[in-house]
Amino acid sequence: MKEFLLALLLFLTSITVYSQRFHGGLLAGFSASQVDGDSYAGYNKAGLQGGVFISTELTSRIDARLEIKYTSRGARNPASRDNTGAYKLALHYIDLPVLLSVGIKQLGAIELGLVPGYLFNAGGEDDAGKLPREYLVVFRKFDLGTLLGIAINITPKLAFNMRYSYSVFSIRDQESPSAGYSWFGKLIGHTNGDFNNYLTFGVNYQLK
Repeated sequence: MKEFLLALLLFLTSITVYSQRFHGGLLAGFSASQVDGDSYAGYNKAGLQGGVFISTELTSRIDARLEIKYTSRGARNPASRDNTGAYKLALHYIDLPVLLSVGIKQLGAIELGLVPGYLFNAGGEDDAGKLPREYLVVFRKFDLGTLLGIAINITPKLAFNMRYSYSVFSIRDQESPSAGYSWFGKLIGHTNGDFNNYLTFGVNYQLK
């Protein structure tokens, strides 16, 4: 954690030296998530996201951006007539996305970055009731995810973005014969462990 805070401080110092033009704003939206490595497929776990951001112009087309936000992640398997195995895992994170935004004329931007996150609460339930504490405490407190997204300008100060994120490291060590991995997990060779795999959809309003 100390190493991450030092790296964050160096990043903020470098962009401060490079440019004095900063813009701040608010962001809000929702998430759709699953956990690669469990036996439940699909982005069935809906959640919320919200926070603040600050950005600065590096070149005429490239901005650097730092966010501080809450994001809900997890997994969900809804019960049905043919399936009584209801399951819900709720993972609550404080995220610090660091990214570059590459402008596409006046239409919007492509976003690339990393998402360090801290798990401050975990919960859930299945057919037997609330998930036991010993099941939840094995999730790692820190997550580091990739970020790839696109932002679409609505007005000069309002934009809509869509992002895809996937954990770089496992959030829980687990080996299961029924474990499933998405196309991205298979592409990078995952065969064991759990990984956050989620989409976010949000609006951003620039205050300055």
